[in-house]
Amino acid sequence: MAEPTQLTGTPEEQADQLYEMAEEAMAQGRYSGAYRYWLEIEKALPGYRDVPDRLAEANLARREQRFLIMGALLGAVILVFVARLLGAQRELALFGAAILGLLVGWLVSLLIFSAMMRRRYHSE
Repeated sequence: MAEPTQLTGTPEEQADQLYEMAEEAMAQGRYSGAYRYWLEIEKALPGYRDVPDRLAEANLARREQRFLIMGALLGAVILVFVARLLGAQRELALFGAAILGLLVGWLVSLLIFSAMMRRRYHSE
């Protein structure tokens, strides 16, 4: 686990350091971390740079990431359950069902999330 970063300087300099950390987190797909960094900046210096927009972007990305992960896991559970109901007992068959379920669940979740976002933005 990485050591916590000690921020130094004025509040604006610290906000710049957090901003860079948030940008790095976003680039690495760590959306919850980026959200927390930008939230700290927004609490300390409301309206700083484009933080409100970046905060909204990170929040949407972390919601999508969670939705896709949960959908993929649910798909795996459902397909393994169906495979067991159909009599599959071999570990390789169950493993294949789990992998296929992950992919199908992820794809279905992606389609659902995209439709939800389209509906949301069209209603605004």
